Amino acid sequence: MVKWANYIAKRYESLLVLRPRILRLSGNARYLTTKTKKHLNFISNDYLGLSTNTEIVEAFNMAANVYGLGSTGAPTLSGYTEEHDLLSSEIASWLGFNRCLLFNSGFQLNVGIYSQLVDSDTMLWLDRNCHASHIDGILLSKAKFSSFTDANIDSMIDKIKLQTDKRHLILTEGSFSMDGTCSYLNKLLQLKKSSPDNVLLIIDDAHGVGALGENGFGTLEQLGLQTNDIDLFIGTFGKAFGTHGGFICGNENLIEYLQQSVRSQIYSTNLPPSIAAATRKSLEIIKSDEGRALRKRLRNNISYFSSLTDKNSPNFTNYQNGIYNQSPIQLLIFSDSNQLDAIHTRLFDNNILVGKIKYPTVPKDKPRLRISLNALQPNQDLDFLIEQINSMDNIL
Repeated sequence: MVKWANYIAKRYESLLVLRPRILRLSGNARYLTTKTKKHLNFISNDYLGLSTNTEIVEAFNMAANVYGLGSTGAPTLSGYTEEHDLLSSEIASWLGFNRCLLFNSGFQLNVGIYSQLVDSDTMLWLDRNCHASHIDGILLSKAKFSSFTDANIDSMIDKIKLQTDKRHLILTEGSFSMDGTCSYLNKLLQLKKSSPDNVLLIIDDAHGVGALGENGFGTLEQLGLQTNDIDLFIGTFGKAFGTHGGFICGNENLIEYLQQSVRSQIYSTNLPPSIAAATRKSLEIIKSDEGRALRKRLRNNISYFSSLTDKNSPNFTNYQNGIYNQSPIQLLIFSDSNQLDAIHTRLFDNNILVGKIKYPTVPKDKPRLRISLNALQPNQDLDFLIEQINSMDNIL
């Protein structure tokens, strides 16, 4: 007899158990408190420190008093409120698009859209560094796809220019969750402009929108590019906005089509109205002088951190193909997982929380510390982190 327990046990043994959960009791952008310690926070995506902003919390509470806690239904039934409607129109207007469609999460969005965008006459080009949710969505769609990286971007562009008999969908991210700033966005925008009819360009800027650029438009703005020159713009509220949920912006026809066809949105209970209301307040702050000041502080922290790592550690990767990593995601890459484990443990023991990233999330030969910067970290915290890393010369 084949038993489920034995099957699961064997599958489990084949895994590298890399993801112990950190039980967080409280925290903010600077500190996270666990059961035993108060840690410097270099692990969360709260890039502007808005997750504990009192105005945003108050907006959440006021909406909860009006609507209750849950939306109580799918967006096509009872789950769509004025707060959702206003949020979607405000996001679209802010970023310069006609329409915006809200989702419960970026993962839900990315898993659902590709089956509705591709067919046998579509060639999908997937950036190899894209988030797991995009990969899962594309695999579920059963689309024909090829992957690309910065190393073969020019070759991919040449192939697309020659294959005018096909529709091409290109997917990349503004700031990769495990790699930092994308170095070739300008090339993709130039390709889109030269082939407007048969190239659909999607950029997921979950880690850039709200946090980067003078106006918070994200990585494209940070690099001097136009956000609305692309077809579909994907973002999230769970990072710089400090709330929860995902969104996709585009022209009227594209977004209307996705609204009517994406099953992961149609058949899922909608975001709570209180989350939509809180996110509207977050957007208001992001658009304001306060938001601009927070982004300036974040830019200063990224620049200051880079100055420390440039001088002190060759393991840090501040540049990709000559492009300075302007993302709040900073990396210390190793060739040996044992080194990574040792330095991560030492940092934890010294009350510093950073991300420890291994295969299969990143290549086996490139395990890394993922260091998340935010606007509320003072220089002394960045100094302390680098001092602790530099004190481990015997490990590095």
